[in-house]
Amino acid sequence: MTLNAQQQAAQRAADLMAKDWHCSEAIFAATGDYYLGKLSEAMIGMSTPFAGGIGCEHHDLCGALTGGLMVIGALHGRADGKVNDDKCQRLAATYRSAFLKKFGSLTCADLNQGNCGELTREACLVLMEVMGKRKSRKAKQ
Repeated sequence: MTLNAQQQAAQRAADLMAKDWHCSEAIFAATGDYYLGKLSEAMIGMSTPFAGGIGCEHHDLCGALTGGLMVIGALHGRADGKVNDDKCQRLAATYRSAFLKKFGSLTCADLNQGNCGELTREACLVLMEVMGKRKSRKAKQ
């Protein structure tokens, strides 16, 4: 993913936040569209419950973190218990660690003190850095 494409996806996440989308939805839609191609409404809807630390209660993991984890799972998760999931687990752990290093917490309540749109934009960049040079499925089509 080029730096320009990363910046565009990150800005799209911030723009979605400004249009009343939740953090989990914004990061999943912005990065998911790039890596997976056009997302269905049902796919985006799966990210809704993770908003605001699950159910907008602000007690649990930040939605920008969980939305990013959903992208990793969609790309590298398994649908068969016999399939090796090491890559998915490694990427998830790496994203979690990079997120924690960047923001100092994983919990919505701790992070919800500032601009969630900017945090989601930055989390999008962290996710794409963790994903590395993986090509978009859109580019393959």
